[in-house]
Formats: sequence, structure tokens, C-alpha cells
Amino acid sequence: MNFKVFVSNLLFCSIFVTISLFSEEDGRYTGPLPRSEKRILDGKSEFQKSGTFPLEWKLFYKGKQGDFVVFYDLNGDEIHYRYRRNKFDLDAEFFVKDLFLGNPYRVKGEWIGYYFYSIDERGKRSSLPTPKKLPAEPKEFVDRQSVPIFKLKEYIEVRTDDLLY
Repeated sequence: MNFKVFVSNLLFCSIFVTISLFSEEDGRYTGPLPRSEKRILDGKSEFQKSGTFPLEWKLFYKGKQGDFVVFYDLNGDEIHYRYRRNKFDLDAEFFVKDLFLGNPYRVKGEWIGYYFYSIDERGKRSSLPTPKKLPAEPKEFVDRQSVPIFKLKEYIEVRTDDLLY
């Protein structure tokens, strides 16, 4: 049974990579999210200018980490979404059971904080993040290494209407 699942996942990944290799300049299919889609760094610069951070994103699903589901953008930057209160929250597990690795989703949530990787006196970045609550310190939050934390409200799989030949 595990071998069949492995082969089907491998086949899916190879098809996904092949499809995503086509370039936009040729007018061909480039994947479910266009390259012009807003990135997390764009949201951080928007926060720096206006003090607001977008609550809706189109991102790829990376996996679960503790009480969080992790999504990433086309640059590889991540947003963590808290989906359960604790490990005994079975309703929340049911809520995220349909997420599939690598698939794109339109994700909505409530911004509750961020992880900040501090820099010590030697100029080295800490390997363990410090969770910070809102209001966000602009200098810390716009740092490339900071990771926004949201409370997951809704996710919808992004599908394309294009026909593949």
C-alpha cells in the first residue's frame, strides 16, 4: 500500500514540475498561480507604508508543524496559520484534512502575530524564533526572516480553467 502511494505521489510531482516549467513568455501554462501574484515581501512593504498587512493570500501548502499549517509563496517565504488550540482538537484536524502538499490555496485568516529571529551582539541570527504579538514592531516585522502568524479562517483550493494538452 505504501509503495502505491509513493509512486502516485512521485507521478503527481513529476507532472506538476513538468507543467510549471513552461514559461509565461511563450504564452503557455505556467501553473495555478501567476508570477504577478502578491508575495509576502510585498505585504511586508505594504505594512511598512500603511500599517496594514493583507489578510488573504494565494499560497502553496507546505505541511503541518505542531498546531500550525504552513503555506509559502513563489519566493519560498512562509506564513504560519494556527488551525487548532492543542493536539486534542479533533475538529480542527478534520478542518484541514483536505490540504494536499504543493497545492495552491486562497487562504484567509486573522493576523495574530509573527516570529522574529533576533540578532545577537556578534551579529549572528538566532536559530530559535521569538513569538511576538500584535501590534508589530515595523523594524522587526519587515525583516526578511520574520514569519507572520495567522489564525486560519478559511482556505479554498485554487483551480485553473485552462485545458492542458
